[in-house]
Amino acid sequence: MLAHAKQVHEEGEPVILTHCNLQAGTCSSNLTGSRLICAACRHSTRKTAEDVGLELVPLDMPEENATSNHLSRNENAELIEGVNSCLITLLRVLKYDLNRLPLLRAIKRRNFRTASALLKSMNVLLSKRKVHRIEVLNGRYACMKIGLIAARKFGLPFNTLDFSCVGKPMVFRGHTPHNRSAIQERIRRNPTDVEVAQEYYSARKDRRLNPFARKHQYFELPSAPPDTQKKIAFFLSSQDECESLGPEWRSPFRNTAEVVEQACKAYPEYYFCVRFHPNQSKILSDITSDYHHLQNLSNLRIYYPTDEINTYSLVDWSDVVVTFASTVAIEACWSGKAVVQLGPSFFDQLDISYTPGSLEEFITLLGTNTKPWPNDAAVQFANYDMNDFDELRYLDYSAGEEKPVGFHRKGSALATPAKKANNLANKILQKIIGSQLARSRDAA
Repeated sequence: MLAHAKQVHEEGEPVILTHCNLQAGTCSSNLTGSRLICAACRHSTRKTAEDVGLELVPLDMPEENATSNHLSRNENAELIEGVNSCLITLLRVLKYDLNRLPLLRAIKRRNFRTASALLKSMNVLLSKRKVHRIEVLNGRYACMKIGLIAARKFGLPFNTLDFSCVGKPMVFRGHTPHNRSAIQERIRRNPTDVEVAQEYYSARKDRRLNPFARKHQYFELPSAPPDTQKKIAFFLSSQDECESLGPEWRSPFRNTAEVVEQACKAYPEYYFCVRFHPNQSKILSDITSDYHHLQNLSNLRIYYPTDEINTYSLVDWSDVVVTFASTVAIEACWSGKAVVQLGPSFFDQLDISYTPGSLEEFITLLGTNTKPWPNDAAVQFANYDMNDFDELRYLDYSAGEEKPVGFHRKGSALATPAKKANNLANKILQKIIGSQLARSRDAA
């Protein structure tokens, strides 16, 4: 963020840096609300801003009874979404479990109070200073989302910053990195360089480069009966990743087990496989119980998160690939498979697949002669993922690790141990929450 701010300033625009000046605040970098972590963060931020030479404005707790203390219903709702997003992602707990435990409810309350105070302070700043644009990092967690909420309140344009899958910086102008429509428009602006696509998709299958492919190289394909008319593979994604992105990512196919069950019963002459994503093994909420009663279906094979299974072998085995917000959709399109996407994804507007809007439409679709879609967009996505980025003069990312150029992160003697302490605290929180959720399920 500082590298981008320094570049914007040198291009002739005045820049104001804001930072959290609260003590014992609960945010994405400090879920436990540690005063020591807060102090280390404040110290490092101030010293680094001095090195960069940009104006730094602290966001403090607003004065009691100030007009800025009143947030609208919409502002509060946006903050709550940001709080949920933070906890779902960092703790790997699904939204329906966030209010189940006293510990989680307490973290939510503290996180909301922190973000609320920062937003009120930001509103005060924007009412006093002439600001033409707001820029934030990612903009999904509540502590960073405050900039976007304030921008909308004051009618200001905004940009968000993030990094691509290969570690290169990206500036998203007027939208966030999880805006499906805007991201797909950017994908469509990329070239159709087939050589890049061949290299990209080959690398994803390469066991030397892809740890998942390497780990599951001994996977045995399912044995479908010889009279099977069609082989269909469902690929699930990490539900927490979708839920954390906000309400526009809510899917009409959220109950994936029901979708699978209805398909199996409607087409007994087909053979179905369900592949949970390996990352789902780390989700603390219960994601498998809904599938247990389906194991008795004769035309279904279920692969759970910890099962040995090679995604690409299963794609090759399939006649039809069905995905729930999974990147397998774009890979299967490239491989020449008929693809069906259920629910929102980063590929649902790229014309790579069928996109039924309801369970009834999906069941009907399975009975038709589904065919592969053109793979032009799959080629563009490969170019997007590999080569699309925004150059930052003051950031070196050539070695796969971001390093500042022309300035240094100050206060690392305190900031680095604080970051490690926060990571350790999060792991301890996960163990406690996982244990408490398991006991809660056993008692139910």
